[in-house]
Amino acid sequence: MSPLGRIGIALSFLLLATSGILAWLVSQQSRARSSAPNLLDQPRHPVTEPMWQKARAVAGKEAPNFTLKTPDGKTVTLLDECRKRPVILVFTKDGCPCSIEAQPFFNQLSQGYGDKAAFLGVIDGQSHVASKYHDDLKVPYRMLLADNGDIFKSFDATQSVYTTLIAPDGKVLKQWPGYNRAMLVELDELIAKAIGGKSVQLDTTMAPEKMNSGCAFALD
Repeated sequence: MSPLGRIGIALSFLLLATSGILAWLVSQQSRARSSAPNLLDQPRHPVTEPMWQKARAVAGKEAPNFTLKTPDGKTVTLLDECRKRPVILVFTKDGCPCSIEAQPFFNQLSQGYGDKAAFLGVIDGQSHVASKYHDDLKVPYRMLLADNGDIFKSFDATQSVYTTLIAPDGKVLKQWPGYNRAMLVELDELIAKAIGGKSVQLDTTMAPEKMNSGCAFALD
């Protein structure tokens, strides 16, 4: 056999070996993906019993009043909003995947209730941060700028995705330290009860089964 023939055979074996290695690597990656925890079942930030206890303690109390700015410089005062309708505060953290994952559900509820309920996103960022979040995630409600941790401390909302429902009388109806399917259904039903109307009955197919909170706010 000529030297060129032997080289050709060697190259063929090398290609076969390389193909085998690549196939093995792909199979390992697929196996790793298939055995990875599913966020629908394994919360990134599980809600603990102490978190629940603090959230339950807020119910029935007067909501701490505040005045915060929107990205376009307008001011929003909580008690003024409460005089018109129920208010839902959605505590949001810039860059938090938990806030991003939960946002479509709050969008659905806000769009479903329209002006009968006021959703307000409280985000830990400057105007450009809030505007980008609002536009990128197609948020149908106003974002309020919380430049420091005071507003989060006043509601004892230590992490993103905390949600607080406030009645027209200014008292907290309920606070949730995270979200899941059951929480979203309960929020929907409580809003409907507060306005004396029908619930939105939002699609919770992609919501997590277990309560999932968000990333921690910088409160110092």
